[in-house]
Amino acid sequence: MKSNSSPIYYKKDANKYFYTAEDFNKYIEKKVKKTINKWKMLERDSKIAVAVSGGKDSMSLLYLLEKIERDFPSELYIIHVDEGIRGYSDKNLEVVKRAAKELGISLYTTSYKELFGYDIDRIAKIPLNIRRFAACTFCGVWRRWAINYLALKAGADRVATAHSLDDEAQTILMNVMRGALENLLKLKPYPEKVNGIVPRIKPFRELHEREIALYAMLNNIPYNDVPCPYAEEGMRWDIRIWLYEQEDQRPGTLYNILRFGERLIKQCGEMKKIDEKITKCKICGFPSSKRICKAHELMLFLKKRNIL
Repeated sequence: MKSNSSPIYYKKDANKYFYTAEDFNKYIEKKVKKTINKWKMLERDSKIAVAVSGGKDSMSLLYLLEKIERDFPSELYIIHVDEGIRGYSDKNLEVVKRAAKELGISLYTTSYKELFGYDIDRIAKIPLNIRRFAACTFCGVWRRWAINYLALKAGADRVATAHSLDDEAQTILMNVMRGALENLLKLKPYPEKVNGIVPRIKPFRELHEREIALYAMLNNIPYNDVPCPYAEEGMRWDIRIWLYEQEDQRPGTLYNILRFGERLIKQCGEMKKIDEKITKCKICGFPSSKRICKAHELMLFLKKRNIL
């Protein structure tokens, strides 16, 4: 029933107004449950490692999954990776530690420095013509490796990440622009079992980033609101800004990109699978399409150039 008060949120792509926090929360929780069920992301007794950075998206995912999973005999773990960014990573860790204590959930942490010998602050100081890759490239590749490392350490059978609809659309477009069909086809919405890799799930993949932000605010979910100082250095930032403009002018653009990606994955899955020989990384033993996995390839790249 429509209220006489002003709406707290207008969902432009659905032409729907929300007037109360209760109605908006119901929408968010119903949407997440529907996404989980649609793609069979969880089982009744799943052991879920929630990748929590400390930002609004991952903290909202943590609190929402904790609420949802109270009705099931599942287990939750928090995994957190310290990037080594002064004034950012330290604040994230504080927020995550407090949440782990408040919710009574086991916390597993590591850092890029511990795993690869470098932190992002150190890498960002290296001239771009020498390191050749944006700081975000090192961070993204190392984060994926570290999350899997911690999930295995925790004994989890699922890794839940807080990728939003915005993130998914950005990733699909990035892979199109790079001509990286193989990487695009790996963006399966359902958990895929590969020996040595804990399956990923994305319960927020159909929620706008702004909807997650509002959910965090309405429910007083603590999070670090300090932005990463290197975010604008990567390609993703440019695509993010462009997609914001497109979604504002043409509501539904992000959903259309997401559905395009899903249809492409489904149709290509029905054809012969793209051949990709999977072996084990000679350094870490994790599955890799090359002799050395991308994470350790980047580490060796720095070491071979005597970047200290």
